[in-house]
Amino acid sequence: MIHKLRIAIYSLAALALTAVAAEAAPRVTITYAHCCAPEHTYGVYAHELADRVAELSGGEIKIEVLDGGVMGPEQAIAQKVALGTVQMAGITSNNVAQLAPSLNVLNLPYLNASQDDLTGEHGLLRAGPYRDELNRRVLAESGSLRVIGGFTNAFRSLLAKDACISNIEDLQGLKIRAPKNPVMTAMWESWGVSTYPIDWGETFGAVATGVIDAFDSPTDVVLDLGFHEHIKFITEATYLPLSAVVVINEPFFESLSEEDRAIILQAADETDIAHAEYVQSNKERVHKALVEDYGVTFCELEDPEVWAERAQGAWPQLFALVGGGEDWVDTTVNYRDTGKID
Repeated sequence: MIHKLRIAIYSLAALALTAVAAEAAPRVTITYAHCCAPEHTYGVYAHELADRVAELSGGEIKIEVLDGGVMGPEQAIAQKVALGTVQMAGITSNNVAQLAPSLNVLNLPYLNASQDDLTGEHGLLRAGPYRDELNRRVLAESGSLRVIGGFTNAFRSLLAKDACISNIEDLQGLKIRAPKNPVMTAMWESWGVSTYPIDWGETFGAVATGVIDAFDSPTDVVLDLGFHEHIKFITEATYLPLSAVVVINEPFFESLSEEDRAIILQAADETDIAHAEYVQSNKERVHKALVEDYGVTFCELEDPEVWAERAQGAWPQLFALVGGGEDWVDTTVNYRDTGKID
């Protein structure tokens, strides 16, 4: 009798555990890939989004974050999302532009004067009429990418191994890495520089071995991704804020229920806002650690007007590289200035 009772108890316990496991199992799992470590701003966004989706869905929707570029460089990640191999990703806009050239408008030098122009209340990457139009264009050009969010982590800084970059003449003779993007290549050429289009994942090794002397990226990568081992001079310029878009595979998105789609969109909107606040508060931490812990020197540009004049002078030749051309650039500038889409 006791033996039978034990069996019954064990059976009930097993059933209870099975029920709990079934209840805890997510109904929908979404893979989200990005380039960087979890503690980097790209990772912070990804995990904040995953947490928000889990909370809003009561655990029924799970975003599985693939950190550290495990799905390849960003252009490869963009291709994987377009094909549906990965459902979602946060990718720097210049690395999605090969599939959706309308995004190249975000790479025009000196288009945006502050981070708020991208992620502030009426920023180009915040939910609203401009991003709706941007998404419409990206969908049409790529065939399968929907923009559901966006973020930045600062203006691109000039990051050098051996000396300050204080004026435009300091660029001459340096081996500089830049993203493989035609708009950004033309920007550097306007400053008299031929760049090395090295994949982001190979940049650390290129700096360490002397293949390159400098590159541009937001300052936080020096701290959070370990570049402080080799980068000792940082010039925080204002020619181009990094812009990243959160994209989801459109056929996958449309396969979800209306309720699930609403949860994902709400979570992305809320994460956009929270992440913008995080970026603002993160700057002081980054500067303090780089100076006090790693002996990094912060430099200033002596001739910012020269950089701006040359880069903006190249705009007319860049219109052909932007999907939608000059009309889309004008629409973007008008929205930036007025908050309206004409």
